[in-house]
Amino acid sequence: MKFMLEVFLLLIPLIFGGVLHMVVVTLDLATFLKVPLHEQAFGKNKTWRGFVAMPLLTTPGVYLALWLEKIWGVNIGLSLYHPILLGILLGIFYCLFELPNSYIKRRKGISPGKMSKDNALFHAIFDQVDSGFGLVIIYYLMTSSRAMHLTTFLILGTLIHLLLNYLLYLLKLRKEPL
Repeated sequence: MKFMLEVFLLLIPLIFGGVLHMVVVTLDLATFLKVPLHEQAFGKNKTWRGFVAMPLLTTPGVYLALWLEKIWGVNIGLSLYHPILLGILLGIFYCLFELPNSYIKRRKGISPGKMSKDNALFHAIFDQVDSGFGLVIIYYLMTSSRAMHLTTFLILGTLIHLLLNYLLYLLKLRKEPL
């Protein structure tokens, strides 16, 4: 039980940041930042707004996880570095690690925001796990999480990401279900 609480603490900042980011996108907030990083390479959906919003919106989730870490009496080292630094790096690495997949999809002629029709399940999973690898790097460097925590985080994070995407789709906060 303690192990799963520790993994859940790692997931909180990203769930928090990701859901709030979808609200920003759906309500079309901060339009002045809605400028593609490089439309030809990554498509129109990878914008500066994401690189600003995700770090800012992930940081409150770090504070929530820190608070729960104390309440639940577990310690995975979320407080080894300043929570703002951890939140900003998590948000930036989340965005950075989405770029290679977007680049590959543009080379394959897949439209921004769409999925490959070939091996759809594989591509849906890969599309969600990519950012998780960046987060694992940050958590490995900045917390006392063990390899088993990070592996479980990657697996559960991908499954939760898929489920949240579908829920956001049902709530009309997302255009595609996966």
